[in-house]
Amino acid sequence: MSIVMAIAMAVAMTGSPSAAAALPTWPADPNWQSLVPGPSSNDVRPARIVRTQGTVTNAGILAGQGTGSAVLTVAPGGQSAAIVLDFGKEVGGTPYITVSSSTPTAPATSNTVRISTSEALGFLTNSSGAFVNDNGSQINLTVTGAQTYTGGLRGGFRFAAIELRTAGTIRLTAAGLTFKAHRAGPDQYQGWFMSSDDQLNRMWYAGAYTAQLDMVPAGVASCFTQPVIFDGAKRDRAIWSGDLVITNPVAQLSLGTSSVPYVKGSINAIMNLQAGNGRLTSAVGFRGCGAFDYAVTYSAYSAIIAVLYYRYTNDTAYITSLLPKLEAASAYHATRLDANGLVVTNDPDYWQTTQSGEVTEYSLAYYELLQNLIWLEGKVGTPARVTEYTNKAAALKTAINSRLWNAGAGLYQHTNTRTNVFPLDANMNAIRLGVASASNVQGILTYFKNRWQAHGSQITQPAPSMTDPYGHTIEPLNNTWELMARMQADDSTGALDLLRRLWGLQVDPNSTFYTGTFWEFVMSNGLPDRGFDSLAHAWGAGPTQVLTESLLGVTPVNPGYSTWQVKPHPANVTWAQGQTPTASGPLAVRWAQDTTGQFHLQVTSPAGTSGEVWVPLATRASVSSALTSGATFLRRSGPYDVYAVGSGTFSFSSASTAAGSNVTVQAESFSSQSGVQAVNASGAIGGQRLGYIAAGDWAGYSSVNVGGGISLQARVSSGGSGGTLQVRTGSQTGPIIGSVAVPATGGWDTYTNVTANLTGVPSGTANVYLTFVGSGNLFDIDELTFVKS
Repeated sequence: MSIVMAIAMAVAMTGSPSAAAALPTWPADPNWQSLVPGPSSNDVRPARIVRTQGTVTNAGILAGQGTGSAVLTVAPGGQSAAIVLDFGKEVGGTPYITVSSSTPTAPATSNTVRISTSEALGFLTNSSGAFVNDNGSQINLTVTGAQTYTGGLRGGFRFAAIELRTAGTIRLTAAGLTFKAHRAGPDQYQGWFMSSDDQLNRMWYAGAYTAQLDMVPAGVASCFTQPVIFDGAKRDRAIWSGDLVITNPVAQLSLGTSSVPYVKGSINAIMNLQAGNGRLTSAVGFRGCGAFDYAVTYSAYSAIIAVLYYRYTNDTAYITSLLPKLEAASAYHATRLDANGLVVTNDPDYWQTTQSGEVTEYSLAYYELLQNLIWLEGKVGTPARVTEYTNKAAALKTAINSRLWNAGAGLYQHTNTRTNVFPLDANMNAIRLGVASASNVQGILTYFKNRWQAHGSQITQPAPSMTDPYGHTIEPLNNTWELMARMQADDSTGALDLLRRLWGLQVDPNSTFYTGTFWEFVMSNGLPDRGFDSLAHAWGAGPTQVLTESLLGVTPVNPGYSTWQVKPHPANVTWAQGQTPTASGPLAVRWAQDTTGQFHLQVTSPAGTSGEVWVPLATRASVSSALTSGATFLRRSGPYDVYAVGSGTFSFSSASTAAGSNVTVQAESFSSQSGVQAVNASGAIGGQRLGYIAAGDWAGYSSVNVGGGISLQARVSSGGSGGTLQVRTGSQTGPIIGSVAVPATGGWDTYTNVTANLTGVPSGTANVYLTFVGSGNLFDIDELTFVKS
């Protein structure tokens, strides 16, 4: 009997919830289209009139209320007349007014109309109540007669004040803007997301819309003849790779092929300005149209975004053309290593503060670049480069852990000299990139969670946090890295908690700062404190990527999703569904769970692709089942059962087994043994595990209630070669009732679960013996669970 059949039987025969109740499911029509925030036309009109100032009549006509004209009148020496427009959400483009008549007070021959714009209403006026722009100059129009008057580009705003500043009268029949960012309706969304949680849904579309407002079509920005993606809709309106490392994936996950010209245009702008020493610029179009070198970390991101593009698209011809530039960029980064093998640059980072010495985060940025290049060279490069970058990454990882890990604190320190300052970025990226030992991950996550603020995680600990030059201690970029680290460590509940803290207020339509997009910075109250800050900023869009790739669970393994992984991190969300664009067509995932421990998952994959489906398990005693044919059970890994599938539609379920039906044994609690020992291990359940296992050793357990057992699940680790675990009854040479290969897990404190199918199991209790096959140091065993029918 196969393991798949055994697990399916366990679900069917234990009297579990999946046998007694219908599987949880998801809505057939989630109506995600209703959440798409982009305007339906390039001619965007205000949603409402906020207020008027001075002598104004019929202002509502500008928001579609009534007929006729809005009339603004200023008496000689009198107060200016103004109408404050609210577009309901962030927009970007060229503001205009349509004038039906203009009557200046003699002897003047024209009227002056000023348009002021702001992302937030509070920044539209100064302390004396005068209208101002939140950033940049106001628009002044000389009105001489009946026509439409258009101002210059304003990349991002929600509110606009139309102000008559000279004595006279004007009549307006319309006011609005011509949209100049990338406008995407539901028909352009090749990817989408929907869940049972309305706040999470609004976050996904806010991130997608943020990316769209930062996408600049060809001809809109003077420095660029090709479509590009900027850091912010309002400012800086430049290509910054530290922003694109977040927003490029968001654009590709939501818009698919529609985003490609923008992503490639931005990458090309950076690559075309590569320095002779291989360094890639941090920005293009900031303080002039050329390169702007800001930070070596950004230079790493400039290379990483090219590899990310290839991951999503499988655009082999394009990435192959860039490969020499990427290799030169890597060679440049190698020149920044000191005698200890760590990056030293003495330049600023994303939070605009110069960092000197061996900065942990700077070395991690280089490590991330090497990881990406190892993967890339394995696809389109050479084995020699794979070996070179693998060796460099291993040496860098060793140097980081030997020089910049504070063992006493259990945290990564800021620099080699700031040993008691613990940065959020370095600690979360060490987890995200696999630099942190598995045994240290939970301690890091707990430390920072215990110090969360009401609206996010701060730049450094302990308090008081370091700040950027403007007093911000909470930044979306490092908080996104924490979301990713927590999801990777299977702390989805913590990830969603943090997600709501920082980004929840930003999607609250009742907030006075609401823009329908994500923000650049926040203060400790979760809000911006100055008009200069961008409220549609690329690096704030991370929730969209996290919700697709972690909560829904869809990620590319090979380029263009030719192979993929579906691994949901459901936390307490009742259901989620969505679609991811791939090079072969859409990949759709739907899942639902209930309070009894049942989970229901459906994957529809495009032709020519294959992947692994990770089915979540509510408890270690849960069992899973493939509900459709064509799925092959591979292994149990932590709180998941893993299946392999090809193209088509596949359904799975999991459920907790009946209470008390399974029998769990601590492996170190043997009643007899030969060659093995109980060893202390902080990561082991109960603090100990069975160790020193070699071929020919054995461990015995008296009177184990194995009757009805269909499989044995073992929690194991191996810093050695791995081997084979055999299960016998009666004696150490008795009949083998099951066996399973135990892989090398990469470390003695790195655990995985393996499952052995059992046959010929005695009824009732029996003496159970474990025997071991292999060579060298095999593996350790922490815990054994006999799963019963």
